[in-house]
Amino acid sequence: MEILEIKVFKRIIERGALSVAKRLKSDLNQIFKSARKKKLIQYNPIEDIELPKPQGGNFAAVTEEQELAPMLNKIWNYSKLYPRCSHITQVALKISVLTFQRPGEIRKLKKEYFYCEERCFKFTASKTKQLHIVPLSDQAFDLIDSIIDLHPYSEYIFVGRDGKTFISDNTINSALKRLGYAGKQTAHGLRATARTMLDEILEQRVDFIEHQLAHKVKDNNGTAYNRTKFLNNRREMMQEWANYLESLLDQQQ
Repeated sequence: MEILEIKVFKRIIERGALSVAKRLKSDLNQIFKSARKKKLIQYNPIEDIELPKPQGGNFAAVTEEQELAPMLNKIWNYSKLYPRCSHITQVALKISVLTFQRPGEIRKLKKEYFYCEERCFKFTASKTKQLHIVPLSDQAFDLIDSIIDLHPYSEYIFVGRDGKTFISDNTINSALKRLGYAGKQTAHGLRATARTMLDEILEQRVDFIEHQLAHKVKDNNGTAYNRTKFLNNRREMMQEWANYLESLLDQQQ
């Protein structure tokens, strides 16, 4: 264990690549958990490794359950805390948490990307340039369904003040700052929040999570997975994620 920390994690952390260290820990944790379930090992050594918390920055993120619950409570009550805020902003905040897609992709979502019968989004991911499918939980679907017809003359779902174009790139981050999360949580950081909780709390498979983050995922032969790979599993994961968030919200009542 000590050798693993010193030779692997310490070197990565010292060069400032904390996100790489967190991803490595997550991947190794999945492997050791599987080995323990198969009784190949007696305990999971990765559980004893503690990584430093990221300092406030561009992608600052809440990654502890006890911090996530009160943040969710503020996000879900944003319109009550700030009655003059846009309803679109409120929904965009919630969808950012529920779907954990890239902020630019969320704010630029077009109505044509919303497949009502299939209950999903389909669009070209900005990083991979490939078709990306985002299964929607019941909670996420209802939110989108409630606003999609609010601006009939716009092609976008999250419409800005002019009633035609999409919301600005500062909308979600500004809302998070207003809620008291400056330097603690960013729109992009919500992806890290979801990834951490899905892996460490809900124990979802890393490849399912990576697919939903629109990261390139390869099999053992180095071949990229088809975009529809594990779609049903990912749909179940997204619903479990939404239910988990709902349970945290219930605890705050």
